[in-house]
Amino acid sequence: MTIKRNILLIALFIFVVLTLFINKLTKPRVLSANELLINGLFLFETPKEISDFSFYSSNGKEFNKSNLNNKWTLMYFGFTRCPDECPTTMYQISKLIKVLREKDYPLDDKQWVLVSIDPERDTPEDINKYAKGFDEAFIGVSNIRPMLISLATQLSVNNVMPGSDSMDHSHLDNHVNNIILLNPNGEFAGVFRPPFDISRLSLTYQSVTQD
Repeated sequence: MTIKRNILLIALFIFVVLTLFINKLTKPRVLSANELLINGLFLFETPKEISDFSFYSSNGKEFNKSNLNNKWTLMYFGFTRCPDECPTTMYQISKLIKVLREKDYPLDDKQWVLVSIDPERDTPEDINKYAKGFDEAFIGVSNIRPMLISLATQLSVNNVMPGSDSMDHSHLDNHVNNIILLNPNGEFAGVFRPPFDISRLSLTYQSVTQD
């Protein structure tokens, strides 16, 4: 009986050690603030509070600050007629979502939002359809420019007011091509800065959002 018990204890010990080792190999490494910065993510030492906002997706569905609660949110500011930067960045985020799915990374508390910086031409239906063209998990939203300016200013997104000519959309070319990170408390937590590379984006994102 003593020999069997010892063998059982040894087997249990080996199992525990192997489980811990495999978990260490598969769990993303937590990066330091400097390592995050080197890999493109500037994380605030203290997250910044933002005021309430209200945007709309298709079918009149409202998206406001309460929708940020208990979720890690990646928010990108773009527009449907954007020729280069927006589709390139949206594609990189869609690749991130795909990589996370393949790793069975927990996504129930994660969301991905595209905010239109061209609300005069992008209806909520337009921007949501455009966003979901990259991945069904995306939420596309839009609202009038004063609301856009209010949120964009708080999130350090350079969105210049258009001039007096309503047909002139050159201000859209000046927007900052950053990806905004909002934490589950609905606070401005950090900024992913271009150029975006899926390996670095995946590394930093998992480091910050893992349980």
